[in-house]
Parts: sequence; structure tokens; C-alpha cells
Amino acid sequence: VATISAAQAPPVSPRFSNAVAQARGLTRLHSLLVSQRGELVFEYYGRGVTPRRLANLKSASKSIISALVGIAIDRKLIPGIQEPVATWFPELRRDPDPRKAAITIEDLLTMRSGLETTSNRNYGAWVTSPNWVRFALTRKLLAEPGTTMQYSTGSTHLLSAILTKASGTSTWQFAQAALAKPLGIPLPQWPRDPQGIYFGGN
Repeated sequence: VATISAAQAPPVSPRFSNAVAQARGLTRLHSLLVSQRGELVFEYYGRGVTPRRLANLKSASKSIISALVGIAIDRKLIPGIQEPVATWFPELRRDPDPRKAAITIEDLLTMRSGLETTSNRNYGAWVTSPNWVRFALTRKLLAEPGTTMQYSTGSTHLLSAILTKASGTSTWQFAQAALAKPLGIPLPQWPRDPQGIYFGGN
């Protein structure tokens, strides 16, 4: 495996020299890894990052939450993607807007819940609220569930809350047992909301 840090002169294979040059020009890139047929053949680390330093995956974490939902479905902890989220949040059936009761797991996975986003201009108010789940569920319905994609970190946080309820354990514990240990990778704990639910978005 070729490994190079930003501080080193690049004694690197010519086939990766262009990748190194471009990586150095991306001021927010921390690392670049190339795997070929399951074997790691090249590593680049910049800006003080090392292979053992923990990394904040930001919204890439949403893909991990989605994988965990798939595992939960496979294990029959969640009936399927068409299951209404009101199964875990019965308050949706009492909401003044009855359409919210139709929001499904699939709608959260595809960010087509129809709920007003908790991202962008609403992100600060959401993460400083005393209850992130309630905040996300009480947003106005701006579109019919399942019709319009609206990027919202609240959608994947609701999935984390559902995983917590469906598995009877925390999202992190479920991820450790179902994903990290079988893959042989470390999965450190990450931030939680005021109710202790592991952040489903970052």
C-alpha cells in the first residue's frame, strides 16, 4: 500500500501522481483511499489527518443509518419500508394534519416525508430545541408524503429514533452488533439528542 501525507515529498506511483496533485488542491479534503478488488492500494492524508484519527463523517452518516434500517427490516424488527412511522410515533395519528399518519419508512429514507426541512435555515432551531424528534414531527406538511424530495437531517434522525424503539437498544449498540463487529471496524459513540437518541444525521 502506498501511503503519503501532505508533509511528505511524493515518492508515489505515477498512476496516483495526478490524484495526489488534485487532492492537495482540495482544501477541505482530509483523506483519499483507493481500493482495488478489495485491497487497499493507495492512501493520501492531508491537513494533519492520520489513518488512526477519528473522522466526522457528516451527512455520509445518513447512509449508515439507511443500512441499519435495512438490517432491521431483514431481522423483522421493522416490518418493511411501507410501514407507517406512526407505528413508532402514534402522536402522528392525533396531529391536526391527518396526512402525517401516512408517512412511511420509505418516505424518511428518500426524504419525501413532506415535512418542512430541519436542515439549512431551520437547522439551528432544530438542534437547539429540547426535543429533536418532536420538533421534526411537528413541522408543517408542505407536500403529500411520498411525492417531493426535501433534504432534511430530521428524516434520518427520526429513523435513528425508530431504530432505538424497534431494536430495544441504542442506535449505536445496534450498529455495533449488526454492522461494526461483523465488518471488524471500530465505531465510536457519537453525539446524541437531549433524549439520548444517537444523532441520525451526522
